[in-house]
Amino acid sequence: MGTSEFSQAQAFRYTLPDTPIAAASVDIGHVAVAVSLTLRGDLDVMTTTPPETSVAEVRTRSLAVLRDVATGVMVGGIGSTTARVTSGAGHVFTQAGRTFRPPNRVAFTGKCAVGYIRGDARVSGEVGYALEVSALPHHEDTQPWDGSPDARTWFARHDHELSAVGVMVLVAVPFAPGPLVSR
Repeated sequence: MGTSEFSQAQAFRYTLPDTPIAAASVDIGHVAVAVSLTLRGDLDVMTTTPPETSVAEVRTRSLAVLRDVATGVMVGGIGSTTARVTSGAGHVFTQAGRTFRPPNRVAFTGKCAVGYIRGDARVSGEVGYALEVSALPHHEDTQPWDGSPDARTWFARHDHELSAVGVMVLVAVPFAPGPLVSR
């Protein structure tokens, strides 16, 4: 992204909403699997625009570019200890942990390095992520998880089904435009 005497750079900071940015679900017969991705933190937006561009126009274009943060997200390995998360924009996901949540959820958490360019705008930052996976059986013969430390056994019982899901493409969830703060 270059600048010239006919353009000016404007920088903004955007705080991501604490809601999923992408999600998908699949029913594989006896188990319904749902996946959602939430990013938490701040992203920086740098845009180069002609001087006559209004602040409102720059903000609108910057918010539109921010929506691309959720496009092309794919998830695999949800039945394993480390889920694989990739993005069409090239985000780099690094898993730091896995937590079981009652009654039928697991959350993979870590950091996500965001860095992409769309037209005259660059979006960058390192944010936290949470990939929530739920596996809800239509009929389960065993008692639901009671919150005991051996909760991993529930997912071990469904490893075969979760592994059968393979790769899921998440659909971007429209998120409300938050405030862009000038930097």
